Amino acid sequence: MNRNTGSFLHAAIIGAGPYGLSLAAHLREAGVPHRIFGRPMHSWATQMPVGMKLKSDGFASNLSAGSVPFTLEDFARLTGRPYHATAVPIALEDFIAYGQEFAHRFVPELEEVDVTHIESEGKAFRLTLETGESFLARHVILATGVSLFSWIPPMLRHLPASLVSHTADHRTFEQFRGREVLVLGRGASSLNAAVILNEIGSHPTVVTRSQKIHIHRPAFEGKTPLWYRLRHPSSPLGESLRSWLSSNFPGVFQALPAPLRRALVYKHLGPAGGSTLQGRIEGRMPILRGWSVLKAEAVAGPSGEEMVRVKLANEAGERREITTSHIISGTGYRTDLDRYRFLAANLRASIHRQKYGAPVLSRSFETSVPGLYLVGPAAAASFGPLLRFAAGAGYAATQVTNHLAADFARIRGLARPSMAVQAQRVRPVK
Repeated sequence: MNRNTGSFLHAAIIGAGPYGLSLAAHLREAGVPHRIFGRPMHSWATQMPVGMKLKSDGFASNLSAGSVPFTLEDFARLTGRPYHATAVPIALEDFIAYGQEFAHRFVPELEEVDVTHIESEGKAFRLTLETGESFLARHVILATGVSLFSWIPPMLRHLPASLVSHTADHRTFEQFRGREVLVLGRGASSLNAAVILNEIGSHPTVVTRSQKIHIHRPAFEGKTPLWYRLRHPSSPLGESLRSWLSSNFPGVFQALPAPLRRALVYKHLGPAGGSTLQGRIEGRMPILRGWSVLKAEAVAGPSGEEMVRVKLANEAGERREITTSHIISGTGYRTDLDRYRFLAANLRASIHRQKYGAPVLSRSFETSVPGLYLVGPAAAASFGPLLRFAAGAGYAATQVTNHLAADFARIRGLARPSMAVQAQRVRPVK
């Protein structure tokens, strides 16, 4: 039965990944009434391959709880898991467990339900949950990560799911054991997929438009020399001056002209595999460098089975064809706000966008729709590459919390008692 409570909330957070959980922890500490919806670390637990290692170092994979830190290192020490700031790759399963424990400790108010609809109502937003509950919120923060933005090239979209998929569609690749598979891309997700396929007995072929495939080098072993640290300062994004600046001054990045921001985000930290892939790609599988997909069509295989024929071309004008059982597209993610189907169409249309579809955001991560915010990777076009990684959660949580806390203080001082914001329901931490 639909339950319209008529209650008025100060802030609602949609999403319970690193950004949503960190923001909720900050708001809770600041005493800002809010509710947060989603399943903790859901995208990480459902759209990343089992056995994967994070590209980010351990020290750069922390969620932010505000003044009381609870780092990945703290979690590893408490649970007896392996950890090193730089030398031990972080297992996906350990990072998911860390996020879930963070939620238990710092976000006990998390409600594991989906928000099905958000629309404007006066100067607020009306949210409807899958349970049928409906309520008003003054502010809404979208922290859904990239799970909605997986991108498959247009020339492949007509193919059925049996012939083409995105890397985000797979937790395991067991269904491809012993089969020929074409893997598109040279980023972490595509290279991870290719390595896993090869190691379980599939026959992957990697196709990339670039002539180069980059694999991150292992961390510098031992104490780094002073000259090296001065030339290559350490940061959550890596060891370089550009990475250090991007990590420490995302607010300055946001003030740059949009075309320059776009170029910097695109060029910095481009597609690359993590250091754990060293020695597991070159010479282990066919790699077609400098080739692009022109066309793909479903065909019948030798025994009548469904297969896909892929036509390729390179810059020299050469053509070739490959017939395979499946294409896995490791072609990344592209921000497309129209995929927020839970947002009313008029709301989506009201969000000002940059040339390539990313939202225009203020210094407090607010969109052009007053009261509607967006944090996480979709904010990278405004705040730089730091926001593409969990390491940016602390900055985003601080900026949004400061803005909402100031607004809450002002509203609390001006509102009549009947308009007071209701405090969120909090379950005690056990």
